[in-house]
Amino acid sequence: MKLSYYYIFFLIFIVSGCSPYQSGMQSSKNPFSGGIYKIGDPYMVEGKMFFPKEDFSYKEIGIASWYGEKFHKKKTANGEIFNMNLLTGAHRTIQLPSLVKVTNISNKKSVILRINDRGPFVKNRIIDVSKKSAKILGFQKNGTAKVIVEYYGKANVYDSLGKTVRKKNYNQTKKNNKKFILNIGSFSNKNNLEKIKLKLKGLGKVNIEKSKKDSSLYRIFLGPFSSEDFVYRVKRKVEKKGINNSIVKILN
Repeated sequence: MKLSYYYIFFLIFIVSGCSPYQSGMQSSKNPFSGGIYKIGDPYMVEGKMFFPKEDFSYKEIGIASWYGEKFHKKKTANGEIFNMNLLTGAHRTIQLPSLVKVTNISNKKSVILRINDRGPFVKNRIIDVSKKSAKILGFQKNGTAKVIVEYYGKANVYDSLGKTVRKKNYNQTKKNNKKFILNIGSFSNKNNLEKIKLKLKGLGKVNIEKSKKDSSLYRIFLGPFSSEDFVYRVKRKVEKKGINNSIVKILN
């Protein structure tokens, strides 16, 4: 009896040793670990400027596309690793990471995605989704679809071990405390002011205010910008539009 007892005990030990549930032996790494919360400075792609910002009421209708093998296992804009088989996406300006709801207008299919990357930079497209997301939304074969994209909620940030990072400890991109504006000039003629405002469209936030020295004049400027390098790039774009003598100024 003793022999059979030890034999049974030995079998149980072997089986339990092969169990996939044993503590500490196997763990699945959080696929979104190692990323950061990021808004980011304004940036330029192929001559077009983009201005990232926190937007908790975002909603837009436009064209979606998808990306897959070419970017699989590469870093996203906020430091996570892109996996084409997860429900993720890329957006040009919304805070990273965020959750958005994407609805394919033609078939009414919807999916909640984690936005952790920047893009797309093809004209008239508002979001790039992962290969799996495109499959669920029903446009993987077509390549694109008209969709509704709307902010759904905040997404957790995870450290390198996959643990949730508290918001107050978010490792955001270091920001320069200095803020810059691009002073375009002062004008008394409102018609000229509107023409200049139209030329400045797409180059940043256009500000118009009365001159403190002369109430008959209106001062127009772009900004503020958090990057000195970027504001000088904006200045060069302004000069190409025929507006000269703009001045970069540091805000107090």
